[in-house]
Amino acid sequence: MDLNVKQSGIHSCVLHTSYFKNRSGKVYKRAAERYLRTDLPCGLAQCEDCKDFGTNSLLKTENPVKNSKVGRHVLIVDSTSLIRFHDLFDSELLRLENLKTEYLSMYSRNIIVTQTVWEGVKAKAVPAYKKMNSLCYEDAKDRFHVFMNEFHCETFSDITKYEDVSRGEELLLCTANYLTSHWEKQNVTPVLMVFDEESKKRLEKHYQHVLYLKEYIQNLEDSGKQALLDQMAAYESSANNNERQIFEEHLSHDKIMDGIANGTIKRGTFSVSRENYREASVIIDDQLNSWFITGNHCNRSVNGDVVAVQLLPEDQWTCPEKKIRLRDVEEYVNNADDMGKVEEDDEDEPKAKKAKKNSVPTAKVVGIIKRNWRQYCGMLLPSSVKGARRHLFCPAERLIPRIRIETEQAEILSQQRIVVAIDHWPRDSKYPLGHYVRSIGEMGSRETENEVLLLEHDIPHAPFSDQVIDCLPKEEWEPDLNDNRGTLPRVDLRHLTICSVDPQGCTDIDDALHCKQIGDDLFEVGVHIADVTHFVRPNTAIDDEAALRGTTVYLCDRRIDMLPCLLSSNLCSLRGGEERYAFSVIWTMTSNADIQSVKYHKSLIKSKAALTYERAQEIIDDPKEQGDVAQGLRELMKLSKVLNSKRTSNGALTLASSEVRFDMDWESRTPKKVMEKQHLDTHSMVEEFMLLANIQVAKKILEEYPDCALLRRHPVPLKESYKPLIEAARHRGFEIIVESGKGLADSLNRCVDKKNPMLNRLLRMLTTRCMTQAVYFSAGKTINIQILPWVSVPTASGKNDIVKLKNQKIIGTVPVPQYQHFGLACSIYTHFTSPIRRYADVIVHRLLAAAINADDIQSGLLSQARCTKVCGNINYRHKQAQYAGRASVQLNVVRYFKGKVETCEGFVMGVRNNGIQVFVPKYGLESIIVLQPGSGTTIDVEEMAVKVNGEAVIRELEPVTVKISVNEKNQQRPRVNSS
Repeated sequence: MDLNVKQSGIHSCVLHTSYFKNRSGKVYKRAAERYLRTDLPCGLAQCEDCKDFGTNSLLKTENPVKNSKVGRHVLIVDSTSLIRFHDLFDSELLRLENLKTEYLSMYSRNIIVTQTVWEGVKAKAVPAYKKMNSLCYEDAKDRFHVFMNEFHCETFSDITKYEDVSRGEELLLCTANYLTSHWEKQNVTPVLMVFDEESKKRLEKHYQHVLYLKEYIQNLEDSGKQALLDQMAAYESSANNNERQIFEEHLSHDKIMDGIANGTIKRGTFSVSRENYREASVIIDDQLNSWFITGNHCNRSVNGDVVAVQLLPEDQWTCPEKKIRLRDVEEYVNNADDMGKVEEDDEDEPKAKKAKKNSVPTAKVVGIIKRNWRQYCGMLLPSSVKGARRHLFCPAERLIPRIRIETEQAEILSQQRIVVAIDHWPRDSKYPLGHYVRSIGEMGSRETENEVLLLEHDIPHAPFSDQVIDCLPKEEWEPDLNDNRGTLPRVDLRHLTICSVDPQGCTDIDDALHCKQIGDDLFEVGVHIADVTHFVRPNTAIDDEAALRGTTVYLCDRRIDMLPCLLSSNLCSLRGGEERYAFSVIWTMTSNADIQSVKYHKSLIKSKAALTYERAQEIIDDPKEQGDVAQGLRELMKLSKVLNSKRTSNGALTLASSEVRFDMDWESRTPKKVMEKQHLDTHSMVEEFMLLANIQVAKKILEEYPDCALLRRHPVPLKESYKPLIEAARHRGFEIIVESGKGLADSLNRCVDKKNPMLNRLLRMLTTRCMTQAVYFSAGKTINIQILPWVSVPTASGKNDIVKLKNQKIIGTVPVPQYQHFGLACSIYTHFTSPIRRYADVIVHRLLAAAINADDIQSGLLSQARCTKVCGNINYRHKQAQYAGRASVQLNVVRYFKGKVETCEGFVMGVRNNGIQVFVPKYGLESIIVLQPGSGTTIDVEEMAVKVNGEAVIRELEPVTVKISVNEKNQQRPRVNSS
């Protein structure tokens, strides 16, 4: 070999032969040259021979926890251990009484992952591979070292030396033998760590230092090892279980893909019913058609899993039970024992068949395409057996099944909120099996419950990093009119009478308005939005963090900002009397709100007043107020009513929801008073101009960027989804027309009962529940594809062309007619008006700025693939923020009612076979009242009524008097009881 080749680190070149199977099972032979090297680092920090070859961080500092079985050592881990226990390798011992918070030695600074193990894990288990990649390269680079054994001249092996071990084990032996001699002077022992005792016995014949995983943990010199042993227990408990199989076996990956290809199997997201945890549905196409799934046909699916479903024969179709089944109610009717004997009774299983007239397309889950498992917060259920090892864990999220774990720390953990992860779900278990991960804190403490709320809704809430803070301007920053980045200069609008109108206590003021008359029947109207993108530049740490968070989360007692406080509450906030950068949309319109022209500017404004909705309403209503602010507000109010009239006549819906606000004691952060939010005309005034700005900007960015504009659409609901609304209105003597948005809006307007003023609002609340959520999406010829393991992700090329890739399967498109926002009755819509609290608006600001030459077009902004990815995240974050906000309201209502009993008016929102759902407007509270039929009391679900001796005494949507108190027996979810 040439000298210059040897000097480059190459030792030799060998012809390496490998074998592989194609999809049909045929075996192929592949031969390729492989260059073996001498300059690949071993990873040990103290190794002088390898110090110049690359990163060597193992044992840079000694492990804090020793192992009695071996001295100073480095672990060479096998692929099975990583696949089966990948979560274990990131395990942390948390403080439990006297336990010290620290990582175990095996998870600290001394693990080698060989190249062959890396490739084996990657091929066999995607979740384990992702965790391994994160551990080695993302989270803690100094804890793991990847050793390229297949390219090192001392460890490459192309011939079989040991007949009694597998090829993978032989390669581990080669690595261990090499490192033993290589580290002889360093006093470091390479230890092979394998999955089980059987593997250990095989390898011990050829190498002295071999330990299996459980043995290694048992010999750690730290009391916290028990937590790690508990994590392993779930696998062992089901390894030799020969009981009857409860669930059908999942189909193989190939059979699932073949079924999807020929249409006999559909794929979709598994969604558990919020009323009955034994029922679920899967949306199977873009037209929102769904299949119903019940009982054991759910086949070990967990809410959010992407599943493969197969339609059952029509004679097996069934329908929802119309029965309230909530786990937290059942959990305290019967205590779960350590062996799980008190489980769902077989006779309570939903009936296989229902009346033919009521049946709906019913399916069964035949496979799991993608698990949605995560770590779950919750508590251990009390056990009836003292000293038991096996326990049921109850997740805080009621849509998640109880999880079987094994632990000897139950006495300690029973008083704490804990985190548990699912490991697997065998066919012979009614519950998934998992392990204890960590403790959050003491049960019932305010800090613990708030942390659970945030964790359960996946709300990023850590303090902003130093990298993000470094992106901020100085606090004494001042605006400069000449500081513009594009060819269009920033416009000075400080002379205009601009004011903002927001909720009381609002500090993140996104928007402000102005209106002035400029001629006979001509008005200049402006919407001015905080210019966040001046401070949040693309490809910076602050932009990455905002993209991750997606939205600001509003809870009752705190706000979790998308942007640091310096921007959200100060430099970007359009505070009264202070100069601020803005992005302005300015119309010239008539008194009939007919738009004559529209302009877009980056601007410099100075708000004349930061008003609350209440104060703005007072100014408008007080004839003594005649200043410029008052005049502007009155003109805005007139124009807003015209805009509202036009929208509603076009079919826009006016919906309703339950909203309350809390008068908080900020020292103790406890609610002193709960108040229902009052609607004022100023709410509608601001809303109308924000809607108008969003529609106008949507048109502009779609015109300029038809292939990547970020828009927001609200799908037209299926007629079938209106059934609960239609039936509820029919029982009250009204007809609901659902053929069009206009028909729906008009029919809702006619649903007025003078004897029951709340009826119209209740029907509008039911209407809201019949609809799907609005979502962000990328415009253009978008395609959704079913990504198979052997398929590449397609990319767009040109404005309207799609690259056709081999094996690509198109399963849906978003044609232009589906761009519409059904609820607002507009053909195109986006979000532009709240960039301080929504990342979608940040992207729209960048697109609009580029469209008017106020800023340069940013790298990646025109990528449809990137826009689609951003939309996916912000849709998820928006939904989670909504759920977190509602959960915060419920949590604080519970806190308010602790130790109190109150009687007030409620309304029946639903009648089920075993109870009624009651809504209490005063507290924005919905509760379940379980009823026991008997003694002349019956529940007629068809008539939506509770009858006594044949006479209806409780009807859906009618008022009832309820007594409210808190049931604190259920520590997991203290419930507000209504009776």
